[in-house]
Amino acid sequence: MAPRLLSCFAKGNDSSARNQNHANVTVDVSAEEQHRGGAVLVELFSSQGCKTSPEAELLVSRLGRGDFELEMPVIILAFHVDYWDYMGWKDPYGGSQWTVRQKAYVESLKLDTMFTPQIVVQGRTQCVGNEEEALLSSIVNAPRFPAPTFQVRFVTLFLSLCFLLLLLLLFWPVGMDLVISMQRGKLIAIAL
Repeated sequence: MAPRLLSCFAKGNDSSARNQNHANVTVDVSAEEQHRGGAVLVELFSSQGCKTSPEAELLVSRLGRGDFELEMPVIILAFHVDYWDYMGWKDPYGGSQWTVRQKAYVESLKLDTMFTPQIVVQGRTQCVGNEEEALLSSIVNAPRFPAPTFQVRFVTLFLSLCFLLLLLLLFWPVGMDLVISMQRGKLIAIAL
């Protein structure tokens, strides 16, 4: 996924002021790429106040380095929760928003309790964060969805970025943050 994402910035001839007709833009995607599923999302919930979280963070770090020969790309997110802070060790990276995120997974996965370290794979399965075999099995068996194909161009005339995502054309002013995510088949754009 990273090479495809970064390749949209690497094509130097796309950043020009020439007048472009975006209605006729086509994206070169091989048939193999169209049928291949997208990346698998792995989310780690940990805390510096949890004695087993360092082992889970090491496991996720190894996953990110590519130590495991997986056939699919993996996107890793790590969140430090704050519900262990009352025990005396305040996690400087912990945040209530990550606790709320984990709680939403606990509810949707119909679990009894929150714990660290916990790994959620593709938002559908979970395992204890330091169990290597369970993690790898969850990744291999995770449902995969085709990654959206898009191009990003800098439009000098408007000082904006142009995102061409599937059939969507979106202009965004430079200097403002934009978060785009695909949730349940719907494109969500959030201005920050």
